[in-house]
Amino acid sequence: MNGMVWVRVLIGAVWLNGGLEKLLNPSFPGEFAASLQAGGFVSQAPPSFQDFMKGYVVPNAELFAQFMRVGESMLGIALILGLLTNLAAIGSVGLSAVILLSQGGVGLGTGLGAPEFLTINVLVALFSVVILLSPAAKAISLDSRLVQSSPGLSPLLINRRRQG
Repeated sequence: MNGMVWVRVLIGAVWLNGGLEKLLNPSFPGEFAASLQAGGFVSQAPPSFQDFMKGYVVPNAELFAQFMRVGESMLGIALILGLLTNLAAIGSVGLSAVILLSQGGVGLGTGLGAPEFLTINVLVALFSVVILLSPAAKAISLDSRLVQSSPGLSPLLINRRRQG
């Protein structure tokens, strides 16, 4: 197994871990809603993102909590199995960006504290871009098996042109 497959599987494991923690915690939707009502994930966000959070997410917090549970779990499973890897990598970048924005974005630090530039969400997003662009990340995957039966899907699923 090549290194890029390991990167894909590990990023998938990060998402699956987060999703399973939320799925296995029956009080997560209520806790998420309470956190949003108290200003968590909203107060640190840029003003335009705060407007989105206050207008759509906070009033529907328990529904968004369910989306987070399912979305993180599905991203994790898709990346681990290598199923629709490119789509999962795009979803991983997007969800990482949303979480990063809700936490206030990146910061260079003040000299008194640690820099907040390479946070876990930035790293997951960067690795997800690498997964998206790397044919090697799809080497051992369900996508590569699908390409065997439908070679025309090769550019879409594994970033390679059809052979022969």
